[in-house]
Amino acid sequence: MKSLVKTSIKLLFRTKAFWFFLILMPILSTLILKIKFDSSAAYLDNMEEKINELESDDSKVAYYGGKGEYVVKVYDASHSDTSEYVLNKLAQSGLILVCRADISDKNLADDYIDKRIKKDGYEDRMGVAIYIHQDFNERAAEGKAEDAVSVYVLSDDERTEALENELKFQLARVNGAGGKLETLEMGDDLLPEKELVSVAGGNGRSLTIKQTNQKTQMGYAFAFMTLGYVFCGIFVAHSAIKEQKNGVYTRISLTKASTFKYFASKFVTTFLISIMIAGVVFLCSLVLDTNDLGMSRLTYIFIIFMQGLIFSSLSMLIGILLGDVMSANVAAFCTWCFSALLSGLYFPLNYTSIGLKVLSFLMPQKWFLEGTEMIFVGDNKALPMLICITVAYLAVSVSLGSLGLKMRRIDSWGNS
Repeated sequence: MKSLVKTSIKLLFRTKAFWFFLILMPILSTLILKIKFDSSAAYLDNMEEKINELESDDSKVAYYGGKGEYVVKVYDASHSDTSEYVLNKLAQSGLILVCRADISDKNLADDYIDKRIKKDGYEDRMGVAIYIHQDFNERAAEGKAEDAVSVYVLSDDERTEALENELKFQLARVNGAGGKLETLEMGDDLLPEKELVSVAGGNGRSLTIKQTNQKTQMGYAFAFMTLGYVFCGIFVAHSAIKEQKNGVYTRISLTKASTFKYFASKFVTTFLISIMIAGVVFLCSLVLDTNDLGMSRLTYIFIIFMQGLIFSSLSMLIGILLGDVMSANVAAFCTWCFSALLSGLYFPLNYTSIGLKVLSFLMPQKWFLEGTEMIFVGDNKALPMLICITVAYLAVSVSLGSLGLKMRRIDSWGNS
């Protein structure tokens, strides 16, 4: 067993591509964790709470309501500071997604808005359309701002009543201030500020904005590391494929070493490779602190190691079963690519179909992201859960690999 493992390790050390993935992937994952960026908008609903500006009045707003938001399309013929104030207040209410089309520079015909609303009703999807007239400021100064605003209800959504009440409240404030923006802003200074504290994760765990960003960065780091582990595992498969084609495996099977010992040596090799890569990750992580990781350094290394053990073993088995270097490389890349996409490493899958969510939970990275989130909130069950997940995936990989190798051996005997 030892001699087989030593031989496999020596062959790997002679492979230049192995050193590329061994060193570069940990460096890239570390750089990702070091870079500071804000990705929380992808996890928060209506986080920005601002007016969405449309390119033209023909732009459709249905695309803005992908998460079930109550979309309002506004035709703003005034485009004044006061109308901007009212629309911002609607957007900041937390209920309404405001999409504005600036039509202040158009010469409007009498039936223009009627045609637009009819078209919106047939070709677009929104809760309400609002038309702000050109003389909005003048009417507001007279205390009649509501006369310069037309509301067209285009759905039977129950939130329409809440929108109408909010709009009436804001217009009443505009009337009370005589349409003067300074007076309205003075009134806002007397109100308590709205503060966004946290966001609940998919399982009800509350993450701060910082933790949400760390989770996203960790997902990108996992993507780089799994790529490294997948191809380091496939390099072990390359050596096994060459040994089978060159008759080395046949000569080994004629000695005292059994088939089980031969393939067990390949698993030991992948285990040692996983330790080596984890060691490089540890060295790279010395430039990071716990604020960058959101967890202790040893916990981070242990998570990377367990995830790597799964993917290096899986790719090694896939490569050996395929029995061809090129096919093994393509399979390894596809395994990494689709598992990373379906697990939500690049973007959240909260609003996808049920089928995609089920596929997502079949991917190992998904469970490691869940474990990361649990660690962020101080859940002590995270590491035991990840250990069980790792053992389960390894058991499935070994079982399917053993069955595949047995069937492949039977098929080769039949062909001979």
